[in-house]
Amino acid sequence: MGLVDKMKSNVVLKGSLSFINLGELLQLLGGSGSTGIVKITSIYANDPGIIYLVEGNPVNADCGEVKGLNAINAMFGWIDAQFEFINEPVSCPKIIKKNRMEIILDGLRLVDDGIIPKLGRAPLLQPASLMSNDDSELPVVKGPLIDYIYILDEEEFADGKEIVIQEKYGNWLWVVLQGTVEVVRLLPEGPARIVRLTDGSFIGSIGSLFEKTKIRSATVLSIGRVQLGVLDFDRIFREFTNISENLKALLKSLEKRFKEISTNCAEAILNKTQNLNLNDFKLYISSDKNNDRAYQIKRGKAFVVRKNKNQFIKLCQLDPGDIVGDVPFLNTSHEPDSAEVYVSKDFEAMEIDLNDPKEEYDDLSETLKNLIKHTASCTIVTTNRLVNTMIKGSAG
Repeated sequence: MGLVDKMKSNVVLKGSLSFINLGELLQLLGGSGSTGIVKITSIYANDPGIIYLVEGNPVNADCGEVKGLNAINAMFGWIDAQFEFINEPVSCPKIIKKNRMEIILDGLRLVDDGIIPKLGRAPLLQPASLMSNDDSELPVVKGPLIDYIYILDEEEFADGKEIVIQEKYGNWLWVVLQGTVEVVRLLPEGPARIVRLTDGSFIGSIGSLFEKTKIRSATVLSIGRVQLGVLDFDRIFREFTNISENLKALLKSLEKRFKEISTNCAEAILNKTQNLNLNDFKLYISSDKNNDRAYQIKRGKAFVVRKNKNQFIKLCQLDPGDIVGDVPFLNTSHEPDSAEVYVSKDFEAMEIDLNDPKEEYDDLSETLKNLIKHTASCTIVTTNRLVNTMIKGSAG
């Protein structure tokens, strides 16, 4: 039975505004007479920016409560942001009357004159700015033995250097040979220190193998002097491309858990979390129900939660295509033993057979298996940090 996610997308162009600014992007889309929607997202903005194009000309825009020309002008200041162009018909009213070149020239001038503020990252995150909470709270992940056959080169980083920058593109994979690095998630409210990685740990997750031009989901800083091994990404990627779609679907669902739990953990650290209301959801998996089965979601959504007294702590939300249940060889310390699953009323799922994926997983190279195990280990550690942060917050 297949586990392939068959969802399609109308995204025909995407990239970073640090590489091509908004003016250049609008000229590019205008020159081709494109009709569709430009969606711009930034970790420094609470709301995405949306620009509606008809035959290459902006006709409307919005960003939160700001609409029209004011919204598009504000977006010219977004210097650290990602964009997507979605090719689809546009039926919104024409609010913006200026032509494309007037909009571009005015927007760039407003930024140059300081009337529109620049929205982006500081030149460098200094470690001192990240020391607001006690280092003893930060969990440390140590990796397995290193297979030097997969190491192409070695790199050294001085204390406080940014090895990976959140929201930037990159598909490099490193392994920590000696030293410690710190993983930091950046939110509009500030930096949230998640975890530290030491010898044998990977910098990068299995998500790097799904997209060769992957956007980094966190910033990684060196703590003291760090020596890293540059892994043979192409060799690992070739092996990954040959695995079955069934196993890939399991790994994709694992990666989704990891990313969402990391975000939820960062929000908890910065006191940004909201209470989870499960009144319209029903219990689907608990420690005494379906404890040895796994399912692929076909319809509806599911919440994986950790219960603390009368408090439900949301770990992650799962959607069609994702896997719930017991997958022993991809242990995340979630359901069934350490978490419960609540599902929506329209939830449907199909039981899956794990025998073939398990055999295939066992035959993978040790380096690829270690990368998968490392993603699972980081999921466990981040889950515990999230839960402990939420419990401490509720007690305070």
